[in-house]
Amino acid sequence: MGSRLLKLIAVLAVSLVTFLPLSFAQKTTGDIDGTVTDQSGAMLPGCAVTLTDQANGAVRKTTSNAQGNFSFLNLPVGTYTITATKEGFKALAQKDVAVHVATVTTPTLALEIGAATEMVTVEAKAVLLNTENGEVGGVMLSEQISQLPLNGRNFIQLTTLMPGVAVGGGFDNKNKGLLAGVDISFSGAPANANQWQVNGSNNNDEGSQRTILVYPSVDAIQEFKILRNSYGPEYGGAGGAQINLVTKAGGNGFHGDAYYYGRNDKLNAETFSSARRKRTASPAILFAEKRTICAATTTATL
Repeated sequence: MGSRLLKLIAVLAVSLVTFLPLSFAQKTTGDIDGTVTDQSGAMLPGCAVTLTDQANGAVRKTTSNAQGNFSFLNLPVGTYTITATKEGFKALAQKDVAVHVATVTTPTLALEIGAATEMVTVEAKAVLLNTENGEVGGVMLSEQISQLPLNGRNFIQLTTLMPGVAVGGGFDNKNKGLLAGVDISFSGAPANANQWQVNGSNNNDEGSQRTILVYPSVDAIQEFKILRNSYGPEYGGAGGAQINLVTKAGGNGFHGDAYYYGRNDKLNAETFSSARRKRTASPAILFAEKRTICAATTTATL
């Protein structure tokens, strides 16, 4: 009986060591770690703080501690409104507080002395400097993903815009899956040492470790964050960069996207040789060339 128990403990220990890294690298949410002060900057304890998701109206509540701090953890990526109230002070509502994937947002709410029935509304300012930890990385927002020009509508191209990125000889930004490769080195790490995730799930091809399995449409991506180095112990599974992608979620309002992508030879810039041929060629030759260009363009588009 004792030997069986020891074997069971050994199996559990090995399983824990084996599968614990797989439970890391699943940070698909963000946190808010804020402070409530008065106009002089003194901390205000005991303030009622309410967080409202601007997309779906979900509400969370808490109270500032003795140091005036408050926290909301594991928040879905999105935009929020924070309201703070306290007796003897005007209520304050800070709108458009952005929460990004695997990021800590640190708003400061400064209450003014006055009646609690009065409301002061402010808009949150973008936080340009991370003071919460030493991680090195960056976030690619939904607006950038949908508006930056892409050849082939592959989000992998956008990862190469981050500082410290170098692509290998096998990098292919047009094809996908086994026909392509994500041979990208972040901050000098090997290209096959990166951890790619979609909504917290491993997206690496376990066989080659040099390509990924799922290529979400650029219209479905909410944002992604690339942690190049110095990230926390909650990440694992690879020694290179952590590419953490989350897709869009729904809200109370009906919304969607409509787009048209097309190519037309009318929009092509003329080369020196094509302009010269137009000046010297006969109308019959120009008509034949025009038909050939149109046919080639149509075939490529389809």
